[in-house]
Amino acid sequence: MRHVARQTIAKEVDTYLAEVKLDGWGDKKVFELSGGMKQRAAIASALINKPEILLMDEPFGALDALTKNQMQNLIRRIWAKSHNTIFFITHDVDEALLLGSRVVVMSKHPGRIVADFPAPFTSDILRDKDDDIRYSGDFMAKRKEILGMIRR
Repeated sequence: MRHVARQTIAKEVDTYLAEVKLDGWGDKKVFELSGGMKQRAAIASALINKPEILLMDEPFGALDALTKNQMQNLIRRIWAKSHNTIFFITHDVDEALLLGSRVVVMSKHPGRIVADFPAPFTSDILRDKDDDIRYSGDFMAKRKEILGMIRR
């Protein structure tokens, strides 16, 4: 649709597959990929279009804990590199705090915003190159506050 030369497309595909750590897997069929590899391929597919806003709706819900953690690290790296807006929808409070720079809490029906606040944990993780912040008092307090809002 954008009238991009095949050679340019091939180069871009290789670049984005490398970005999501799928170098050498570009010739494989989707059914040959693991769940985590499929998620990374989907992320590369979205990123190749260079979106200003990336919408991710529960993208890691079906992944095992190790793959989920790897995908979260990938999203943080991509965000830090691109500075694009990633609108990440999740029901996982820890995930929201570990990936967001801002967290918006919504009520149940009729789905209204009940809280909107900055979340510094993602920047802290990127700065320290360590996600042990999830065990800090500040993280636990913010987690407890959000869970309290959700229960009300």
